[in-house]
Amino acid sequence: MDSTARLSQAHQHWLDAQREVASLIVAAQHPGSPQDWAEGFRWATRIASIALDWVVEKNDPLHPVLFLQQDAYRKFIVDNPDLNYHFCVLDAAETYRLSGNRGEAPYVGFTFGTDIFHWGSAGSEPTGTLTQAHIDQFELAANGDFEIIISATPHPGNWIKLEPRTQHLAIRETFIDKGRQRPARLHMERLGPPIEPPRLMPDDFIAKLELAASFMLFVVRTCIAMWAGSASSVNAFHGAPGSAHVEAQEAEVDTHCDTDMAYMGARFQLEPGQALKIKIRPPKRAFCYWGLVLVNPWAESYDYRFASTCTNNGRATCNEDGTWHIVIAAEDPGVPNWLDTGGRLTGQMLLRWVLAPNAPIPTSELTTLAALAR
Repeated sequence: MDSTARLSQAHQHWLDAQREVASLIVAAQHPGSPQDWAEGFRWATRIASIALDWVVEKNDPLHPVLFLQQDAYRKFIVDNPDLNYHFCVLDAAETYRLSGNRGEAPYVGFTFGTDIFHWGSAGSEPTGTLTQAHIDQFELAANGDFEIIISATPHPGNWIKLEPRTQHLAIRETFIDKGRQRPARLHMERLGPPIEPPRLMPDDFIAKLELAASFMLFVVRTCIAMWAGSASSVNAFHGAPGSAHVEAQEAEVDTHCDTDMAYMGARFQLEPGQALKIKIRPPKRAFCYWGLVLVNPWAESYDYRFASTCTNNGRATCNEDGTWHIVIAAEDPGVPNWLDTGGRLTGQMLLRWVLAPNAPIPTSELTTLAALAR
């Protein structure tokens, strides 16, 4: 088969994968509103775009690109609106320099993990986070400038060991007030002898396009399974991912989490006129951050551009005893710390803690809008 025919076949496979995504969405058992379903098909286009960007366009560890992975229009597996997510593909045999300026986010975490593009592939090795660090563990200049060498062999100064099987670096830049706090300036470069610029050849493009298709399908199946798994925790948070109700592919995703973070999630289920009142208690020790976000059945945060769909320990009004009360409701209850479901009565919620070992699980209770107004 000549190159043109093989390229055409690979492209057809990519189109078939998108049709399969649409079929998976239609078959998913969601008690979603019309808005949820519309967001589901929009999500299909976004996941396709993410797969192409990550796997086809920026998947070259010899010419690394550290790029902003998500934003308000492209979201990936329960995104946090308070974060800037950065991503870069690496080769464990190479040496890299990460440099820039720290910025003002309270936390900038570095998560080095195994190959995520082959998630769920037959015969693939176990995957997960190999190394976790954060920016404040390194020497910084007085103005926040820094330089870190990333390699398999030791280097003087700031150094992170590049473990065998490392495929990527994910950087989570966590803000209290993303609109006011200055973001980090980050740059990744490969060190060593120069390498010829890449030339796109048929075999390389075919392999990447086929990998993008399988990656996209794995992500879609995982997010749909996450919604199904949330039925085991309705209006009451569970302590961590990985319960007996979690599907195998979701457990695999969990292994790639930032290990400086703790995750607590649940489904919320309301009746007309009801609200869910959540009480968050601070840990006994100092901590960096908590953030609570509402999520649709496709594991995307609700649209935070136009409504209050997330909050954190810096933005939420705090009670006199140091706790926080957050209210989830389909309409404004007239109290502080309201998270707006956009009229929806069912969805997911996820609480993240950063640098907060043994953080307490929040408590929650159903109430009514009338009771809150009183």
